[in-house]
Amino acid sequence: MRYYMYDLDIYDVMILSSYNAEIGSGGAYTGVCSQQHVPSYKKNIDKFKAKGIDSVICVAVNDPYVMNAWADKLQAKDVIEFYGDFDGSFHKSLELGKDLSAALLGPRSERWSAYVVDGKVKALNVEGAPSDFKVSGAEVILEQI
Repeated sequence: MRYYMYDLDIYDVMILSSYNAEIGSGGAYTGVCSQQHVPSYKKNIDKFKAKGIDSVICVAVNDPYVMNAWADKLQAKDVIEFYGDFDGSFHKSLELGKDLSAALLGPRSERWSAYVVDGKVKALNVEGAPSDFKVSGAEVILEQI
């Protein structure tokens, strides 16, 4: 069973495990995140485990119910932990928030990946544009671990 952010502070999530690969999605069900970003982590989960990664964690500016449904749709619940940053405050605090109101999407996050050890970010990769998928995929972060 994976945890969904009902009463868990998102900051606590980052230190629950010693070694994490974390990904920030612009939003659940978005094209790039659903077709490339999250699937790249699902496909490479054995490589993360072989490198000693305790958890692969996906955070998006959505409520936990949407994140739960998205995890089901991607058939990734058993390998990736999904958390909802329902008001975007987690991403804003990391300066990874993005306002896509002009595109009728409201507050979102940048697409990113991070390698975190004992709560400290060892590597952070942030895409240059919402449609980019160049630096936040599993293959890139695996090379940084």
